[in-house]
Amino acid sequence: MASKEKPYHREDLRGDLLRAGRAYIAEHGHHSLSVRTLAQTVGVSPGAPYHHFRDRRSLLLALAIDGYTELTNAAKEATVCGDPKERLIRMGMQFVDFATANPQLLELMYESELTSPGPDPELVPYQDMGHEGLVKPVREALQGYSEEEIEVRVLALWSAIYGFASLRRKHMIQKVEPRQLGRNEVTRKVVALAVQTALGD
Repeated sequence: MASKEKPYHREDLRGDLLRAGRAYIAEHGHHSLSVRTLAQTVGVSPGAPYHHFRDRRSLLLALAIDGYTELTNAAKEATVCGDPKERLIRMGMQFVDFATANPQLLELMYESELTSPGPDPELVPYQDMGHEGLVKPVREALQGYSEEEIEVRVLALWSAIYGFASLRRKHMIQKVEPRQLGRNEVTRKVVALAVQTALGD
């Protein structure tokens, strides 16, 4: 006798699937994640997730967007400080902390099939928000500078912060990070130097 399918109806099945997907990616990465695997993890029928995600790519996009939303909310906390330089330092540190705590998710968000050969259109608004979050305080700090100059400096700042976060995430700079300093202190010094350089004359 064939076994009955497990019911798919839940109060927050989509949320359950996203939370399970985040946990799976944290442990295994996104490459082996499938809709069927997620259904088994949550304990619903194989077809249940398709009520919320039409295919695997749709699921991965939702997980990436969940990560971008978390980053955006963290960046908003940094706007409490009125000083543009300190806001930039806080945002940079928050990004490095996120990258360190969520290395597999960050790979999905920035270095996966969702971003190659170019970012999926669904991710572009979130990337634009992140970019504008950097542009605004740089523009405030460099009043009178041309937009071209501001954009170049933002590009240099983002490259430095992302590069540092990526190197640390891939465990490529552990040997050269000053051991007498705590990781948070190293992060702040590196980010602060990148910000100072971007805002310097």
